[in-house]
Amino acid sequence: MRILIVTTGGITRVFRNWPEVLLAKALVARGHDVRAFTYYNAQSDVLNVRAENIEGVAVERIEPNGWLTREFWNALQRSPKPDVIHIQHLRNQFAFQTAYYARRENIPYVVTPIGPLHDQYLARDRDYPLDAEPLYHNLIWSRREILNRAARDGRVKRHVENFFMHYPVHHANMVIACSEHERGIWTRLGIESETIPLWVDVPFITSLRGETYRENFARPVILFVGQFKYRKGFDVLARAMPDVLQEFPAATFLFVGHSPIHRRELEELARANGAFDHLKIIERVSEADKVRLYQTADVSVLPTRYEGFGLPPLEAMAAGCPVIASDIPVVDEVVRHEYNGLLAPRDNPRLLAEALWRMLRDDALRARLIQNGFETLKRFDENVLAARNVQVYERVLQTTSKVNI
Repeated sequence: MRILIVTTGGITRVFRNWPEVLLAKALVARGHDVRAFTYYNAQSDVLNVRAENIEGVAVERIEPNGWLTREFWNALQRSPKPDVIHIQHLRNQFAFQTAYYARRENIPYVVTPIGPLHDQYLARDRDYPLDAEPLYHNLIWSRREILNRAARDGRVKRHVENFFMHYPVHHANMVIACSEHERGIWTRLGIESETIPLWVDVPFITSLRGETYRENFARPVILFVGQFKYRKGFDVLARAMPDVLQEFPAATFLFVGHSPIHRRELEELARANGAFDHLKIIERVSEADKVRLYQTADVSVLPTRYEGFGLPPLEAMAAGCPVIASDIPVVDEVVRHEYNGLLAPRDNPRLLAEALWRMLRDDALRARLIQNGFETLKRFDENVLAARNVQVYERVLQTTSKVNI
C-alpha cells in the first residue's frame, strides 16, 4: 500500500517517540511504501533538511506559510499518487489542502487529530481546557457559515481559519481518536471515529535498561518531562516543592523539556517558595539521555491539566520509573490509580505533594507499580496498534472502491 503521511514536525531522526515517526516506521517494517510531508524550518536543527530518508520513510519538508501555499500544493501534485493519506494533528497547516486534494482526486484519507481540546476554537482556554464545557457550537463546517459570522462581526480571517482547521475532520473517511475521551468529543460533534491509542518505542527504551544519567543528583529525584507550558502543569509541581521538601529535605526536582517557554516563571516560583536550590532544569536531552533520566529518577510526575494522549507515563513505565499523574480524562486511560501509578487531583499542589510522600516512602508500592507498568505496555503494543491503523486504511479503501463502482 502507498501511504502518504502529512504532519507538522513529527518525523525526524531525533524524537523517537513522536506518534508520526513510530507509525511511519512501523508501516515501512510491514512492507508499505511510506512518504511524508512535514514542516521545514531553517532555524531548527531537526527540521532544516529539505528531504531525507528516515529508516525507509521518504520525508519531504515544506515551509508552513499559511493554510494555502503554492509550494505545498505543488508538492501534492507532483508526488506519486498514494492509495491512502493519513493527516496528523488538527492544527496542521497542511491539512486543509491535503483534504481538499484527497477529495478532488478521490483518495481516501484519515485524520488523527491528537487532542481536540488543543483547538482554540473548541476550548475556551487551551492551558485550562477542562475548566469549561467545550465550545461545540463554535466550529465552522461550511463556507456559508463563514459568511454569516463575518457579516455579524467582520472577523473574516478568524472564521476562514476556523473553517480550514475543521474541514479535514468534517470530510474524513475516518477520524482516529487517541482515547475514548477524545472519541466522545467527536461523537458529540457528529463525527464518526475509532479509538486507536498511541505507543512508545519500547525496544529502544529497554535496550538502555540499567543505564543512568551521567550527572549525580541529591535524592530523591523527582522528574518532570514535558513542555514548560501551563497546560502541562509545571507550575503545579513547582508549588508542591516546599511541601515535599518538608518530608524529603534533600530532594531534587528535575525539569526536562525541549520547549522551555516558561522557564523564567518556573525559576521565579522556586525562588519565591524557597525551593530554588533544589531545582534543576535541563532544556533538551537526547532520546537516550531522556531514558537514562527516567532510570535515574525515583518518580516521574505528569501534573498536566490536559493531554491529547500523554506519552511520558508510557515512557516512564518502559524505563521502570513509577508514575504520578493528574487524575483527568485521557491520562486515566493509561494510568490506573494504585495499579500502575498514582493519580492526584488536577491543579492541587498539596495533594500532589501527598502522593509524592506516599510514593517515596513505600518501596513495596513503588515495586508493584513498576511491575504493573511493564504489564501495561502490552496494551500499547506496536504490532497490534500499527495493524489496527492498517485495518482502517483497508476499510476506507474498500469503501472508496465501492463508491467508484
